[in-house]
Amino acid sequence: MSNGKLVDVLVQRKNYTDEKTSVSIPSHSLTVWADEGKTEIIKSVEGVTNVYSIITPTEYDVYLDERYDVNLVIKEIEAVILCS
Repeated sequence: MSNGKLVDVLVQRKNYTDEKTSVSIPSHSLTVWADEGKTEIIKSVEGVTNVYSIITPTEYDVYLDERYDVNLVIKEIEAVILCS
């Protein structure tokens, strides 16, 4: 809870599927669902290179630096949003 308001965050790792082989490969991008206005907070996480909110104001496309551990960045994104 933040200021008496429930805060939720959902993070999903995106996969790239090769059309010819149908092999699914994890990519270095995520979809994050959170409250509106979290773009700058998500960008502040180390390992995040860019954030876009194109489809809806609560859905963020997040691109990661390949040098960082994706699972660690996911946990950091969740923590920074829940603590904001």
